[in-house]
Amino acid sequence: MKKILLVAVLGTALVSCGGPSVCDCTQKGKEMMKEMTDAKDDAAKKAVEEKYKGEMEACEKLGEGKSPEELKEMMKEAESCK
Repeated sequence: MKKILLVAVLGTALVSCGGPSVCDCTQKGKEMMKEMTDAKDDAAKKAVEEKYKGEMEACEKLGEGKSPEELKEMMKEAESCK
């Protein structure tokens, strides 16, 4: 019971954080591109797309509704990510 409560509290905390950061999205994009270039055939590429589908959708939403100025700031932040 304690484990279920802990998982529920952590899950709520993560959801309330507002989703992925620009650096999270940059890192996931790099990981996905590496796996895509390593994929041997279309089936392997499709599997990579499916693996990252939810994360990439969340990252796309990160930029929705942003002004051009905000998008420029996000690009600067993405360039500074490790």
